[in-house]
Amino acid sequence: MKQEPQSEPEIDLYSLHLLRLVAKFRGFTAASRACGLSQSALTRQVQAIEARLGIKVFDRTTRTVTITEPGAVLLRETEAIPNILSGALRRIREDYLGEQREIRIGISPDLALAHIPGIFHTQRKLQPEAKFLVSQPDEVALLRQVGSSRLDLGILTDPQELPGNVVVTHRMADHFSIITASGEGVVAPFASISGFRAWAMSQSWLLPPGNSRSRRLINDWVVGQGLELLPLMELESFDLMIQLASMGMGAAFIPRRSLSAFPRKRLVQMLHPPVALTRQLIVISPKHSKCPEHVARFVEGILFS
Repeated sequence: MKQEPQSEPEIDLYSLHLLRLVAKFRGFTAASRACGLSQSALTRQVQAIEARLGIKVFDRTTRTVTITEPGAVLLRETEAIPNILSGALRRIREDYLGEQREIRIGISPDLALAHIPGIFHTQRKLQPEAKFLVSQPDEVALLRQVGSSRLDLGILTDPQELPGNVVVTHRMADHFSIITASGEGVVAPFASISGFRAWAMSQSWLLPPGNSRSRRLINDWVVGQGLELLPLMELESFDLMIQLASMGMGAAFIPRRSLSAFPRKRLVQMLHPPVALTRQLIVISPKHSKCPEHVARFVEGILFS
């Protein structure tokens, strides 16, 4: 006997919103205040949603509320839906109701100040009416926020493995050099790899944080040269590294172009490593839908090569 296909379980945006609030606050008390319902009313709503879905979204005890494995799948796979709807309504307000256009951009802390002109240089000429909302989330948050359409664009060091919900629009090779304070008596270029190793092992190093993409890139390069470098300091900002290196605090690997924004170049000496160290910077956007025209114009104006 042929069975009728089962209908999809019903869940609407409001139901997803309630589930996300409970997950966000890890409990019903704070979530009920956030959504304007009584705690008992919110509990009944969640129970009804679970009944319709045929799964438990939360495990509840008298003290804790934890999300179940199927509940985590549901919220993870639908993360972009509220942002897609919000973005669509924003586009309607911008394109048809005369509201100021916005471009939401996430820039990784891995970039230096000298990278910024290449991103924004032509934008005021291309679309002076646009408003730019710029944030600096870490790499994991940046990828998640672009993939879920919370951000229109993300600019970061290429993580090589990208989630399937983002696309790359631009790439740029970013070459590294080594800097020390002027007057350190370093002979450059280094006569040999062994000479570089001996010099590098004698230095105090200013390096990016251990969990950053740039640090992992530097670590891989260092291991390839048969070195082990222990940092004197770990800093998120290449611009701060340049300042400290110029004061004689240590040597640093920096993107070569980042030195162009440093006004006292005579205080530092730039050394080219004996083996090239290069990273790829990328611009990413959400994959889910057509890129809005004003965001596309922004991307076209980026001077990445």
